[in-house]
Amino acid sequence: MQSPPSSGFSLSTLSIRNHIGTLILTLTVMIIGVFFITQLPVDLLPSITYPRIGVRLEAPGVSPEVAIDEITRPLEEALSTTDGIVQIYSQTREGQVNLDLYFRPGSDINQALNDTTAAFNRNRNRLPDRIEEPRLFKADPSQLPVYEMALTSPSFSDVDLRVFADEELSRELSVVAGVASADVSGGVQEEVRVNIDLDRLQALGLSLTDVLDELRQRNQDISGGRILGDTSEPLTRVVGRFQAASEIRDLAFAIAGQSSPANPTIATANPPTQRVYLRDFAEVTDGTEEERVLVNLNQQKAVKISVQKQPDANTVTVVDAVTRRLEELRRSGLIPADMIITPTLDESKFIRNSLADVIVSGLSGAVLAAIAVFIFLGSLRQTLIIALTIPLCTLAAAIVMKLCGFSLNIFSLGGLAISVGQAIDTSVVILENVSKRLEGLDRSQTRTLISAVEDSSREVESSLVASTAANLVSVLPFVLVGGFVSLLFNELILTICFAVTASLLVALTVVPMLSARLFAIQGSSGLHRLWLLRAFNQRLAGMTRSYANLLAKVMDRRAIVIVMAFLLLGGSGIAMAGQIPQEILPRISTGQANVNVQFPPGTSLATNEQVMAAVDQIILKQPETDYVFTTAGGSLFGSNVSSNPARSSGSITLKAGSDILAFTERVTKEVNQLNLAGIRVRVSPGSVRGLTLNNSPLRGADVDVVLQGKDGDSLRQAGRQVLAALDEQVKLSAFRPDADDRQPEVQVRPDWERAKALGLTTQTIGDTIQTAITGSVPTQLQRKERLVDVRVQLNQALLKQPSQLAQLPLFTNNNRRCATLKVPAFP
Repeated sequence: MQSPPSSGFSLSTLSIRNHIGTLILTLTVMIIGVFFITQLPVDLLPSITYPRIGVRLEAPGVSPEVAIDEITRPLEEALSTTDGIVQIYSQTREGQVNLDLYFRPGSDINQALNDTTAAFNRNRNRLPDRIEEPRLFKADPSQLPVYEMALTSPSFSDVDLRVFADEELSRELSVVAGVASADVSGGVQEEVRVNIDLDRLQALGLSLTDVLDELRQRNQDISGGRILGDTSEPLTRVVGRFQAASEIRDLAFAIAGQSSPANPTIATANPPTQRVYLRDFAEVTDGTEEERVLVNLNQQKAVKISVQKQPDANTVTVVDAVTRRLEELRRSGLIPADMIITPTLDESKFIRNSLADVIVSGLSGAVLAAIAVFIFLGSLRQTLIIALTIPLCTLAAAIVMKLCGFSLNIFSLGGLAISVGQAIDTSVVILENVSKRLEGLDRSQTRTLISAVEDSSREVESSLVASTAANLVSVLPFVLVGGFVSLLFNELILTICFAVTASLLVALTVVPMLSARLFAIQGSSGLHRLWLLRAFNQRLAGMTRSYANLLAKVMDRRAIVIVMAFLLLGGSGIAMAGQIPQEILPRISTGQANVNVQFPPGTSLATNEQVMAAVDQIILKQPETDYVFTTAGGSLFGSNVSSNPARSSGSITLKAGSDILAFTERVTKEVNQLNLAGIRVRVSPGSVRGLTLNNSPLRGADVDVVLQGKDGDSLRQAGRQVLAALDEQVKLSAFRPDADDRQPEVQVRPDWERAKALGLTTQTIGDTIQTAITGSVPTQLQRKERLVDVRVQLNQALLKQPSQLAQLPLFTNNNRRCATLKVPAFP
């Protein structure tokens, strides 16, 4: 007997009666879903822009105390008026000022960057002219390098290796599709050194300023305009740029004669002009710069290349394209056979491993779910329907992800894997109800069977909608949670919502439609009569009867059961709650470890290098170590090199399957046995780059302790006391100060009354000392398509002790030497 038609709209009934349209829509979703899921960007993390703006300024030669007064404080005052700013965190080191502006989570960071840039430009005139071009940027993980490699070669010198990386490899990689830049750092660069003989310079009556000015004025090309001829209009240019170091040696200087040729003791009224050359009082060497940041791979000199992808590019695709290009260059002979290219960072490897784990987990869950459905339902048709709903729900969710601009990352794929269970649950409910209704029906009566499927699907339709809505309601509020949690988990939560909604639609449309058509097929596979399935069903029936009997007894003792449940479950839950670790994300193994070394103030680069060599030896002898990449005397980021002899760092790549925590603990113990007094070495497991869970100014730490005050000396003393107390009382953690102690400084205090009388200025005295110690770069030499610095300095053998600064001559405007500097004693 046919059931009377029910009133009201029913999606399952509509899909069953319009099975052709439902099938076409299903195939459309599958085709579009397959296309979209292949077009989704593949990345490690979702598209995140943290509520931070970074400001980086370089001020070569400026001490921290001077930089705070002239740069840091004026910038803090100017930028503090930016709308939405929460705090400003600044770090001032020698020659470098870093400011980080923190905004409220959810702020428009693009607008904040525009406001910050405008505020900086308005107050640019308050800053010294000697600062270099500033960098203002958003804290965006997509701007981090996705692939880094270290170049080593036994046949290349240090400078040739750097030139090859700059001129050949970097240019070839920059044109790879999806690559934004390939930055080179480390190694040594070419440099032309002009080492001046101070005695000869004084004897000739020249000053350092004369040499610097002459180099600047000579090394330039001047356009002369266009000649308007009858048949042609050629351009004119005065060519003055240096092409080789030999041209610098032949640079001429005109000096006044010192005495009469007839009688050297009698000065002439108009002394004759003499011509001398730079080679007469200076040694010009076409060599390399002084290497202040030492880059090593397994204790061999190396050059680093960092590849940054374009914002919308696929990380895995970009890295694959880069590796393919390297192989092509190797086969073509551009990369020598003995050159070793070692990847020190490969984001695609971690992405592949993470995505593979999620995909395998999802597929394993789907297969196991299909097997469980087959065992319990004993029907090949029902198992086939369930197996089809899982990929269909995933593809439908992928379409919405593509439309929303999501990517395939560890969070969105985790959401898809979690939703597999929901897809199975909703489909099984309808299948179970349909199979119960069809028991005993004659399947040859197609109309009766279809009507029974419609009725059984309609019965549970409202229940499925209610349960799915309850699941969505329990998940959606997490989207409204602000802070960093929302930045990371929005894609996870929304992907779950997309997949759960898709599972409901599939369960109410595709499952009833397939059930009505497949169950109408005559015949059976007979798999339900297998001995294993019959034995399982008998056991299940017995367990069901036992459960029914137990439930009847429980219902007679409701109060006791309720009390016992609260005591056992509630009590054990309360007891175990304190033992469960509480963290936003579990520690993610990246297959790498990091080492950071901090030295006492005043440590020389040679001492830094020796300590890092000892640390490298300990790391390399560990069986888990694949290779170690260290930077002694500073840090590298992209093409930016920051020199600091009190800092060193390194990244350790471990072999697959290594226990990172055990490795770090063992290496830390062995390093501590070196008894490095005053040197702090910290070995820690690697973390996911770009993943930040808080808005703290100190990154890479689980707990941050920030001391604030107006007296710098008191703060430094308090910081040392806090570190000493932590080292003494806490043994399960490692600590490191973020700030460097004040470096020892030789302060030169001129006699300003005498300097004024002699026509000397602070700039003149400072330039003389800077040229003597570090050298000045007045110009650059053009060599093919690259520029080589020309550094002018005094003989470094004359400046090994601070007291030797007193031997530096200072010249007045007429090149007369005046009194030397008075330098205080330095321990």
